[in-house]
Amino acid sequence: MNKEIIKDIHKYISFLEQCGYAVSFSFIKNHFSPFTHELMQYNFHPHAVCNYLKQNPQTAGRCVLNKRKLEKKDIRKPYYGCCFAGVEEFLFPLLCEDEIILCIHVSGYRGKLDRSRSAMEEISALCTDRFHTLYNELSDEIPNMEYVLSFIKPLQYMLLNLYQNCCSERIEDTSQAGILYVKALQFIHENYSHHVNCDVLASEMGYSASYMRYIFKREGKTSVQSKINEIRLDNAKRLLRGSTMSVTEIAFSVGFADSNYFSSLFKKQNKISPREYRKMIDLGTV
Repeated sequence: MNKEIIKDIHKYISFLEQCGYAVSFSFIKNHFSPFTHELMQYNFHPHAVCNYLKQNPQTAGRCVLNKRKLEKKDIRKPYYGCCFAGVEEFLFPLLCEDEIILCIHVSGYRGKLDRSRSAMEEISALCTDRFHTLYNELSDEIPNMEYVLSFIKPLQYMLLNLYQNCCSERIEDTSQAGILYVKALQFIHENYSHHVNCDVLASEMGYSASYMRYIFKREGKTSVQSKINEIRLDNAKRLLRGSTMSVTEIAFSVGFADSNYFSSLFKKQNKISPREYRKMIDLGTV
């Protein structure tokens, strides 16, 4: 049952992205075990400007820090706001028994809030002209809250159903291996656009590289590098759907040093090339 729910969540988010709505999550903890890693792929904004900010040495890490600050706030109602760089978004907290189990973001807007303009101008001093170009690609056609809530509610129901099922079915995984695996995945999702490999991950987690390889084989049934590539490719697909970045730009932005290698891995995973995938999106067949 839960596997069907998670499939429906993936399909629905893909549908929303094809409709032009960029959906992401925050506050993701281990509430949805064993499907936490499935939801982590939505733990970033699929916009070219956000990818630029993650890669720019002067702003790298600010997105993660901004999200950490957000998680400390006691958000109880939907609201419209902006991030540290002036990217505007809707935020919908999902609560169960008065506990926030996840927040849904619908982002990619500009121009409604005065503070977003000032935030953008402040960050501009740390960026190249490319930031302005990408920021201006954000939409200034902002839907009202009730309209956005109308298509977010089905997603809320699916996530709440998944959460309740996971709570009733699982035996809490408090093993060192299970906790470490989720923590490692979170680090990869937050740093996939940079130089990340088994050695980097092991150093960050405070364990040997051989132990991290063991953890990934045991918990994820895969190698560390295969999981890193999988996360990069999943994020590349979202950028192919939600941005005008070239295939080469996307390859570099998700952490690949060689665009040809990226295209080869992408085709191996999806049976079609990145350019063919984008054409199918334009035709509405993906």
